[in-house]
Amino acid sequence: MKHHPYFENLNSSTAITAVFSCPGRLEEKKGLPCAGKTGKALDFILKHLHFQGFRLKRSLIGITNAWDKIEYKRKTERSEASNEEIVDSNNIARLNRDLLTTKYAIAFGQKALLALELVKKTYRPDLIIIKSIHLSPRNINFMIKTDIDGNELKKGEKGNTEKRLAVITTEIKNNSGNLFS
Repeated sequence: MKHHPYFENLNSSTAITAVFSCPGRLEEKKGLPCAGKTGKALDFILKHLHFQGFRLKRSLIGITNAWDKIEYKRKTERSEASNEEIVDSNNIARLNRDLLTTKYAIAFGQKALLALELVKKTYRPDLIIIKSIHLSPRNINFMIKTDIDGNELKKGEKGNTEKRLAVITTEIKNNSGNLFS
């Protein structure tokens, strides 16, 4: 099976696709999407999501990006595409092709959401978009300040990452309209 840094499992009959911003340095190095800490965060979340009685995992979903080109500071002097590049008609057509078998797309971050909303408007009015924050460690630490019970997460405490990811998992479940349990 050929690997590519911006997509995975898109030719399978998956109904669910996780959409991120763009591949970066680790994705380029490993030749698959969502590598490194973002990939570990995705794996944690998938392990805690169930769809039609099945626990999700990478092999059961598609993964793609709002932008298919590799971006990182040392290579391109930036970490993601501009909004103008994301909404370019050729890019949106490419993403629509990536989502051929997708019924439910999880938008991990604003770039993914921007692209998915345009795919929905232009090609796929039936596409269901589930919103989430991006899973980069910096974003998770900045955005999630309390655990699922509302307790403040104190800097440096063991287990904070898992507690933050549990909050994100719960938000995905809530945003899915009971699609995920």
